[in-house]
Amino acid sequence: MGRPVGSVNRDKPFNDVLRIALKARPHSLRRIADKLIDKGEEGDLPSIRELVDRLDGKATQAIECADVPIERLTDEQLLAIAAGGVPDNDMMPKALPPPRKFSRG
Repeated sequence: MGRPVGSVNRDKPFNDVLRIALKARPHSLRRIADKLIDKGEEGDLPSIRELVDRLDGKATQAIECADVPIERLTDEQLLAIAAGGVPDNDMMPKALPPPRKFSRG
């Protein structure tokens, strides 16, 4: 289970150690970036994705929920949507079918 929505992870020990190591070896980061670019030029898809994500930001995921009124969503579903995810299909309420027409007779 992950952190609660809205909590801030202030402790980033790996980030701190990595910054210290890079200060001791300032050219390492440039060489790593060059290797990533080289692999991207060779057609390595994960490298290309990493470059695009770093430059343009990760693509947002569209959430299609037009047929369900927001009032019918639970707090859990709304939190999942607000956090940028898509609730499981099993969590989503199903759209109601149109009312049946009754014939008299």
